[in-house]
Amino acid sequence: MRKILILTVVLALTWAFAEMTQKEIEEAYNGSIKYEGAQKYDKAISALNGVYKDYPGGYTVNYRLGWLYYLSGNFANAQKNLEAALLVYPYSVEVMNTVNLINVAKMDWPQVEVQSAKVFKIDYYNYYANYWYGIALLRQKKYDLAIKQAEKVLAVFPTYVEFLNILAESKFLKGEKEEALKIFEGVMILQKDNETAKYYLGR
Repeated sequence: MRKILILTVVLALTWAFAEMTQKEIEEAYNGSIKYEGAQKYDKAISALNGVYKDYPGGYTVNYRLGWLYYLSGNFANAQKNLEAALLVYPYSVEVMNTVNLINVAKMDWPQVEVQSAKVFKIDYYNYYANYWYGIALLRQKKYDLAIKQAEKVLAVFPTYVEFLNILAESKFLKGEKEEALKIFEGVMILQKDNETAKYYLGR
């Protein structure tokens, strides 16, 4: 009995000492952020190894690892970590939008449409979800729906040039060229170097 008790105490102490201190955790995150800024994504991921080992189910570490794996192009691992983060906070829009970036990178426009719609249920006017939803509709040649989507956002944010572009491009490709070009001219007033508007206006 005494041996079992001693072993239990030793194991407890080992686990306690294995956990990172607050300072070490801060240093790990700071190092990870530094490496990310230098686009050294593998090192940014490795910097969090200790944190992930101690907190494999933690929201913050899984979200950050998901983001870093996405940046590195390792979409499978990114998806794994982001799904783990969603287990902690199922309604996390920041995670759901990051999942959608993987779909965008794969140019899986039907899935971008589906994922964006999930975000709308939580945050109806979320910028990123609305933007990628509009782009997904446009890329799938669902011009009427893309126009409707752009008008939804522009009714609340009339000068958002990204949505003006979606509206104008959808109208242009639908055949409403004169109206589309007028919208693009308005975009050039708001943003003189807008590449999409310059392309369609032939500038």
